[in-house]
Amino acid sequence: MRLRYTKKDGAQMEFQLSDQPITVGRSADADIVLLDERVSRIHCGIRLWDGDFYIKDLKSRNGTWVNNEKVDVAKLKAGDTVRVGSTTFHFDQDPAVGTDTAIQEIEGKMDLGKGYTTILREIVDDSSPARKPEAVVPALVADAPEIPRIPLMEESEPAAPAGGLPKRRPVTIKIKRRE
Repeated sequence: MRLRYTKKDGAQMEFQLSDQPITVGRSADADIVLLDERVSRIHCGIRLWDGDFYIKDLKSRNGTWVNNEKVDVAKLKAGDTVRVGSTTFHFDQDPAVGTDTAIQEIEGKMDLGKGYTTILREIVDDSSPARKPEAVVPALVADAPEIPRIPLMEESEPAAPAGGLPKRRPVTIKIKRRE
């Protein structure tokens, strides 16, 4: 479940609710801080109990309102509105994965620095079923010529030490600067 609200400056905010209790108030100690003189320092709390979310007024001066009714404790349902001071919260279920949420996920990944091509590649990789590589079975042909053996390294190079790679020759790179 989530709480959506609009701050005084017009910014849309969303707070994801979990099994951890949260507080709403004017104090910096609150989980959701509202800069409103009508809101108490710790105005109300929301917590998950027995599978449902409940809101409790914490002895605030101006009260906590759910669907335009003043409450001390109330069970919240999807679609409820909660008013704390002059701020109205909308209590909603998480949106189902659809076009809007997919676009939000992609925008979030792009904000983190991923490119469009990388995101599309990840989508394709995630959506395609895992394929097992087909076993390559050599064709048995009676008159097939023998495949020539290609040496892996020149005869002048020393053999690789046991358990290691062969020694590499240094590479010289010359850089010419334009004047």
